[in-house]
Amino acid sequence: MRSDVVVISWWSNCLALACLYNLVAYTRNRRIYVVQVGKTEQQKERFRAYLPPSVEELPYAADRPAEDWRVREAVARELLGDHVGLWFIDHDLFVQEDCESWLEEMDRRFEQRNVCLCYASPCGRSITNPAFWLAPVRLPPGMPSFASVPFHENPAARQPYTPRQAGVEMIIPEKDTLVAAMEFLKERKMVCEFPRSANQRLPRGPAPFPSSEHLGGLYMFTGPVLPEASHDWMAQTVARFTAFYAACHPALVAIEDPVLMQRLQEFRQAVAKGT
Repeated sequence: MRSDVVVISWWSNCLALACLYNLVAYTRNRRIYVVQVGKTEQQKERFRAYLPPSVEELPYAADRPAEDWRVREAVARELLGDHVGLWFIDHDLFVQEDCESWLEEMDRRFEQRNVCLCYASPCGRSITNPAFWLAPVRLPPGMPSFASVPFHENPAARQPYTPRQAGVEMIIPEKDTLVAAMEFLKERKMVCEFPRSANQRLPRGPAPFPSSEHLGGLYMFTGPVLPEASHDWMAQTVARFTAFYAACHPALVAIEDPVLMQRLQEFRQAVAKGT
């Protein structure tokens, strides 16, 4: 078994390109795919100009829904439905060391067991963060969709660069993306976990996920400046993104979505004022 890697590039060009460059550098003989959503056609073309030659872009129509779970499910059930194993890596996850030996170890474990889903532990509310493994060819009949429960349409998912809608609140679901499917698979003993860090490793268990940095928080920029109660988290998110772009190559920053950069500046000013 040799699992391939999938990255969903949503809105930001710089994040996924940084993620992909690292994956190309730290893996070997493993196919890497990317899907672009939440971007204008012009932004998609700019992204393609800097895409590593070994990375293959999967087609995804611009008018299709762009919620994260919908795109992942389309990849697993349609675009790469015949694959034995896929690693879905968050587009804002940057691996910092060679991870090929870890991927090979995990492939050996998957080959020996009839598992269909593997995710990082402890997972909290999310089992997709920062990466998870899925076996499309092993998906059993009757498995629920990847949707959160209850599911609410996200107007910002397909076009996050359009004017923000007043009054739209971020709704925290009872069950996040893939959780209902995980519960279904768990009843059939088709689920396993891997530790997030070295201090969580169990005897005879898999090694922890390779050293990496996970940026997080991009969705914050689709909405208005946060109220005072969320100021600390907003300030931390702004600081992480500011540092990320400062470290980016100027050529990559030049192809970033201008709306995203404008909103980062807006949030930065709000943080400076203590709003």
